[in-house]
Amino acid sequence: MGLFDFFFKIFKREKKQQTDEGTFKNDFTHEVITTSLTEEISVPLEETTTPFTEETNTKSIEETPVELEETAFPLNEEGNRFDLEIIEAFRRYHCNPNLDVSFPLDDDRGNSISPHQAYGTLFKEWAGIQSKWDRISLFYQFWDQSQFEKLEQWQVIERFVKDRYSKKALQYFEESMSDKRQLTGEELVSLSKLHRVLLNNHAAKEYIETAYQNYPEDDAVKVEYATVLHIIGNHSEKESSHALFHEVLDKKIQQSDTESVFECFKFSEGYTDSSIFAMLYLINTEADNETWDYVSEEYYYCPVFRYEHAVQLAQTDQSLRALAKLTSLSQEFPWFRTALESTIGNIRSMRKQLNDPDFMEKELQEFQASLKNL
Repeated sequence: MGLFDFFFKIFKREKKQQTDEGTFKNDFTHEVITTSLTEEISVPLEETTTPFTEETNTKSIEETPVELEETAFPLNEEGNRFDLEIIEAFRRYHCNPNLDVSFPLDDDRGNSISPHQAYGTLFKEWAGIQSKWDRISLFYQFWDQSQFEKLEQWQVIERFVKDRYSKKALQYFEESMSDKRQLTGEELVSLSKLHRVLLNNHAAKEYIETAYQNYPEDDAVKVEYATVLHIIGNHSEKESSHALFHEVLDKKIQQSDTESVFECFKFSEGYTDSSIFAMLYLINTEADNETWDYVSEEYYYCPVFRYEHAVQLAQTDQSLRALAKLTSLSQEFPWFRTALESTIGNIRSMRKQLNDPDFMEKELQEFQASLKNL
């Protein structure tokens, strides 16, 4: 299959305070006012580069203390989903999609048991959470008890950023890393991502430019450098960023048995970890809501991606869900002016349509205060 054809083959798929972005339950429809932050681009699709290999480590989940529960859970679909997701969360926590996680666990009699049986209390809490990244957050808090001290510093930054605790990541950097004379490539990439989430793109550029100067053949560096250049670069830099990004993307497509370009953005060996380029592909291919939902599971930590997702929902007659997404976005990223202004505007619009001057009063005051403090 040619890469051009591959590009257009759209693949469809399916405790922080729980951020439920389901549709508001109101028996009416309304218009959500959102303006896209991006412009459509045409991108080159035919560059390649030298393969990059990643070392595979092995860690045992048995290193984590297991408190066996008296309650026995049947081997059912929900239990199986938990067993798969806890492994995924462990790999994400260590930023290594190839991590060999040792399962099953053993009980005190030496009998093999599955994770949802071993961690019954955790399983019950997990089962009550709708959002995937709120479930991952639950696992991250669980792994903090036994794994946090084993993380490298760049992995700590990633752990906080991906879990939507970017201010904690910044605090960790200032307390533990700011006096380092030379940062590794992984550290520079993680710090660039951190500052992108904080919407401080110029600081992100400083970190990733250093990384690209020192580690120009590192694929993760290339992807992040291309991402930042696209955001704040001039026209020529944007063109260069697209070519650089596709060096890595083409390699991922050629090396992996994927059905869609969007799989290349999902957590996997050699994946292209760029919320911005993922968003651009979704926009330029006019992807449907199902595909947006599929990719959004990877970039729930990125405020710009989530804002554009809200725009997509509003443009496809999913206005109530769009407002719910804007609301949770403004709560989790109170420094994002565009999201705050859009959410405030939509609450006021809703009040007029409902003839209810007190609709979402608590949230409105919260967002107005956040906007005032910017």
